[in-house]
Order: sequence, then structure tokens, then C-alpha cells
Amino acid sequence: MPEATLSIVERDELYIGGDWTAPETSARHEIVDSTTEAVVGSYAVAGRADVDRAVAAANAALNDRDGWGGYGPAERAAVMRRFADAIERRRDALGELITREVGTPFGRARGANADTAAALLRFYADVIERSPVEDLRPAGVGHSLVRREPIGVVAMIAPWNYPLSTLFFKLAPALAAGCTAVVKPATMTALNSFLVAEAAAEAGVPAGVVNIVPTDRETGDHLVTHPGVQKVAFTGSTDVGRHIGGLAGQHLKAVTLELGGKSAALLLEDASIEKFVEHLHELSFANNGQTCTNNTRLIVPAAIYDDVVAAVTETVRSWPVGHPMDRETVVGPVVSRAHKASIERYYEIAKTEGTRATIGGGSAEGTGFFVQPTVFVDVSPEMTMFREELFGPAVSITKYSGDVEEGLAIANDSRYGLSGAVFSENESLALDSARRLETGTVGFNMANFDIGAPFGGRKDSGVGFELGAEAITAYLHYKTIFTPVVPAGF
Repeated sequence: MPEATLSIVERDELYIGGDWTAPETSARHEIVDSTTEAVVGSYAVAGRADVDRAVAAANAALNDRDGWGGYGPAERAAVMRRFADAIERRRDALGELITREVGTPFGRARGANADTAAALLRFYADVIERSPVEDLRPAGVGHSLVRREPIGVVAMIAPWNYPLSTLFFKLAPALAAGCTAVVKPATMTALNSFLVAEAAAEAGVPAGVVNIVPTDRETGDHLVTHPGVQKVAFTGSTDVGRHIGGLAGQHLKAVTLELGGKSAALLLEDASIEKFVEHLHELSFANNGQTCTNNTRLIVPAAIYDDVVAAVTETVRSWPVGHPMDRETVVGPVVSRAHKASIERYYEIAKTEGTRATIGGGSAEGTGFFVQPTVFVDVSPEMTMFREELFGPAVSITKYSGDVEEGLAIANDSRYGLSGAVFSENESLALDSARRLETGTVGFNMANFDIGAPFGGRKDSGVGFELGAEAITAYLHYKTIFTPVVPAGF
């Protein structure tokens, strides 16, 4: 097992306007290691006045024609690539800190957070260098000069499960577009955001372009409704997303909401069970079950149901559960004692509703916020386990006759629509089924995630999309200038 290298982390200042500054309040929040329950560290909590200062700094940078506000695509791209380099220099420290905060196994904590953040910065740096600021279009009379301008100051509210990558889903395209940001990291995982601030400073990101203000929910609402903020980008639960979307709507702010999921993997009768279980962890149990895209509803035809149940159960049984810094660990702890208790309450509800667990389903004892990896079978669509997102290491298996129409109807019978999968050896039938799933992303005989393709939810899983070159448009205003002549340079 790799040795832990981080001592207790104490952060007393906030990163605002390119400087480390004292907060207006004396409030602090303590972080507990999800594996050992020892204190990882604590940080200063921002107040309303700190948010005001951060928004003012972001607006100053946005309007600085001699600085960030005057940078063209190539200059912004150069800053972003230096930022990526600085993130990479901290990849081990970021990975270990996120492992301690969240319980994510170290390899995933580092790869899916630090490495993804750096990749996103480089990806959008490349995209913006290829994108014109203006283009000229013929009009009925004269011409239309279409101009792309940054939408403004963006409030970015990140979740705790992938605290770094989900932040850069927002921050990288926003920086590429020329926006500035005020970041509110998740309360339970805010310590890693201070390393992001250090990387920004080292990379020479201009003062005020990135401001980081860990704060409570009430002050977070102040950020969302602040008149100096033009857009809100949020990842988190559907309930909180409704609240933030409502606040943004009252103030007519642009909003992107990436919310919860209860995704379905649909197996057709000719599905390869061997291929399915090969992808089971990434598909349904990633990050100890703490992944919004996990396919936690398995929809299985009667002809192969018993074989799938046996294969899934034995696969889950084979996974080592343990310390997330151990390279052999597949399943680590969850983020907090409260979250562990919430998952185990769902386990009890499942049993009272008549389902059974072929493995797990009980309460894990001992030190650390461990939860038993669980497979629930004979789950019907009216059960809570089928309906609600428990965000832990568990799947439900539901039987259907084998008729594809019935399988699709069961898979689509959800208020969520974030992810999904279809397993079949019939490519044509599988892709047709994938096109008919009411969800934002679908895997065909695989689990995958691609920063180069759009990602977003349907129904209660969100509003708008992230990732792909297309995501830059979420951070742009378009301006049309009518002109009777062709402007110089075109």
C-alpha cells in the first residue's frame, strides 16, 4: 500500500483576486478521513463579504482590456496550458487528498480528477485556438458579422464525488471562452481546491480570473443570486439543482445543471454475460458507487436472468474491499458517516419491500465509512431501489420477458435520464435500442466516458450539457452586427 505523504492540512486564507486573503469570518470546517476517521484538516469558510470581493475581482479581470479581458484565443490557450502543467505537478498530492476526502481508490482519484482536469484544459485550449471570434455571413441586405463574446462571471458549484474533474468540466470551457470564475467547492471536499488555487497562481493565471470561496449553502445562495454573476454552473443532486435553478430563474441568469441519475443497463437476450461483467465495475460501481452515471438498474431478460444474477454476484464478491490507498482495492469507503447511514437505510427499505440481496445488503462495522457492495435481485419497477438514487455500491436486477419493447419501456421508466447501456451481439438492434433510451449518454457493450463528446442529462438529470467542443457555447454570448459592406479583414 502506498504510504500517505500528507500531514494535517490547515488552510486559513481564501484565494481572491490572485491573492491569499483572510476571510471576514472566523468560521472553519473540518474534514475527516473517510477510511481512518482521523482529521485530515480544516479550512476557513467564506462569508458574504468574501463572496462580494470575489465577484468584484472576477468582474475586474473580465473588464481589464490590458489583461484577461483583452486576451485573444491564443493568449488564453497559453495560460490554460500552463495551468494544466501546474495541475499535473500536483497530481499525486491531489490524488491522495481526494482519496482521503472521498474514499476514492487512489488511482481513480488521481486519474479521474487531476489528470482529467489537465486534459480538459489542454482540450479546450486547442478548441479555442481553432474557433473564430467573428465570422461574416451574407444577409438579405449586406452582411451579418457574428461575434462570440464571453458570457461574463460564472459561479461554479462543484460536487464532492469528483471534486476536481467536475469543476474543470466548467472551468476549462469557461476560461477558453474568456469568462472569469468564482468557485464554490463542496463542503466535504474543499481542501483539494486550495491546491487548484496554488496551481493557478503558479501558472500565472491573471488575478481575479479564478477565485475560490468555500462556503456554506446560505452564502452559496448569495453567490448564485449576486448581480455581478451572469451564469451559474452546478453539479450535484436533483433537489439542490431545482433550488439553484429556481434562484437563477428568478434573476434570469443562464444556468447549467448536471444532476442525479438512476441509469439502466439493458441486456438483450443475446448479450455476452462475460463481456457484461468485464465492464461491471466501471459501468455500475465506479468510485465506490458514488458516480452519477453509474448504471445501477440492470434490466435482464428471463432467458439469461439466473446466469446474469450468478455472474454479477460472483464478480462483486471477487472485488477486494479495503483501504483506498492500497493498489489492490477495488471498493473503498464512502464520503461520510452520514452518507454511509443513508445508503444502509436504503438497504433496509429494499428488504422490507420484498427484494433480496445475493451479496451484501447489511451494515458494515468497524472504522471507516465502508458500505457492503450489494446486489439486489427480483426488483420490480415500483420498488424504491428501482426508483431512487442511493449513490452507493449497489445494483438492482429486474427481469423482463425478453421482448425488446418491454425492456426499453422498463429502462425508460425513470424520472432520470443521465446515462445508460445496451449489451447485445446484434449491433443493429443494440444501436437502435441505444438511440431509443431516454438518456444523455449510452454505452454499447462497454462503459466509457469521453471529454470530447457532449455530456448532459434528460428529465430530472439536468439542464444543458458539458464536455465536447460544443460546451464552449454555454459560456458565450453571440452578438450580430449588421453591416452594408465587407469589414476589413474578411
